[in-house]
Amino acid sequence: MNPYLSCENIEIKVGYKTLISSFSLTVNSSETFAITGSNGCGKTSLLRILAGLSRPHEGVIKIMNEKLWPTKEIKYEHYSIFLSNIPSLLLDHSVLWNLEFYVKSFGLKFTLPEYKQALSLVGLKDREKQIARSLSTGQKRRLSFAALTLMKPNIVLADEPTNGLDEEGCQLCLEILSSLKTFHNSSIIIATHDEKLINWCQNKISLEKYVPKEQKNKINVKALL
Repeated sequence: MNPYLSCENIEIKVGYKTLISSFSLTVNSSETFAITGSNGCGKTSLLRILAGLSRPHEGVIKIMNEKLWPTKEIKYEHYSIFLSNIPSLLLDHSVLWNLEFYVKSFGLKFTLPEYKQALSLVGLKDREKQIARSLSTGQKRRLSFAALTLMKPNIVLADEPTNGLDEEGCQLCLEILSSLKTFHNSSIIIATHDEKLINWCQNKISLEKYVPKEQKNKINVKALL
């Protein structure tokens, strides 16, 4: 069986700076990975590249053994969801409208009771008509989780998914990710500093060893300032 996702010799640059070099990864069904490292070492950039939202400077990425980069031959969005550290919402529309809009952008459609059930599952049952602008950071994050419960993607790429969440919200995040892994064979790749999420993941990858030495020194200096 082909891996869900594989990448070889990925190099990420920002301007003339090399953030990450020689990064390779193979992700099979139901596997979980925690991507760790200092702020600024390239965790978010890597997730965006694996999600097909950005292009690596060098390297090959495949999804279901078909090339995503360097030649984008597949519609990768049918297989994965990228959960941004800052959830993207249309702030002047309702919670329910945003959920429907997001799901439909992937070519999927559900019934109104199914949308409402997803909102109820993540604790937003009484907020479906609320304007998204008025949601807290944690509530916006919960709305992203509602989309996950409906779409059940092959791969979840999550950037700091527990940011802005209270203890109950963090537990909800873990339960939803666990359910996707167990019942739908989803693979989960998480960039995080959350110890609970790190310990939950089967595999831990520190990006520090893929950061060029000269760049690593700059990151360490910034961390001290």
